Amino acid sequence: MKNKRVVFMGSTEFSLASLKKLYEDGFNIVAVYSREPKPVGRHYKLTKTIVHEFAESKNIPVYTPKTFRDENQLKIFADLKADVVVVSAYGLIIPQDLLDLVPFINIHGSLLPRWRGAAPIQRAILAGDEETGISIMKMDAGLDTGDVISVKSVKISEEMNYQQLSEVLARLGAEMIEETLLSLDESLKKAIKQSEEGACYAHKIDKKVAKFELSDSAAEIVRKVKAFAPAPGAWTELSGKRLKVLDASLVKNGKDCEDDLVFESTDGSWIAKIVQPEGKKPMTGRDFRRGYLRK
Repeated sequence: MKNKRVVFMGSTEFSLASLKKLYEDGFNIVAVYSREPKPVGRHYKLTKTIVHEFAESKNIPVYTPKTFRDENQLKIFADLKADVVVVSAYGLIIPQDLLDLVPFINIHGSLLPRWRGAAPIQRAILAGDEETGISIMKMDAGLDTGDVISVKSVKISEEMNYQQLSEVLARLGAEMIEETLLSLDESLKKAIKQSEEGACYAHKIDKKVAKFELSDSAAEIVRKVKAFAPAPGAWTELSGKRLKVLDASLVKNGKDCEDDLVFESTDGSWIAKIVQPEGKKPMTGRDFRRGYLRK
């Protein structure tokens, strides 16, 4: 089935793992769609997505429409004569007009129907879920409501932050989409309608959500730190200044953390292992304690 014409849509590091896998394994990728370049940094340099850059380096045509809701974009897509479209963390709404042309298969980072929406990996960590996974589904016009082709789960360890869990899921998704495309017709036939029981929505993450109070529960604070590491970074205010916490853990043995930066909370204590004071570079909690919290 590697001769089928594949169009890939994605914009993030998570997406890139699947695109690389399909390319390196010889699938016929006829085009890539990604989010349009955006101004980044102090000098507002126009920057392409990591998926865009990879596709260009392999001489794969790249399209970056702002929207699909115009006749010209519909014609461009139709002219590609795709047999299947793979979508992974793309970030653009795909209208019914496109969905009607060819099967769209989505690589989604949760155990559907749990955590439909934009930020399933962060929300799973925030909620304290013990496991998450990858769902391969046939897309429909709803928000991650399409029929599910396959699901595989992954345990969420206490040590995992967002980046680490995302990398594990990205590799799993790449393996699963390859399996799906190798037997595409059979994969589409075995797709199962999603249950609405247990469905919930993973709202988009913003910097306001990343704030915590030192009076919050220790377990909630540590989960928030893990969910937002390395970016945007969970943060709080200490002595009137913003303090990002980039790594943290619950205190399990008080004797083992005498030199650490430890905070008492409503349900126990937690250690700030890596912090970033306002206007400074990241440092260990121990160094922060010695340099900023001298008695």
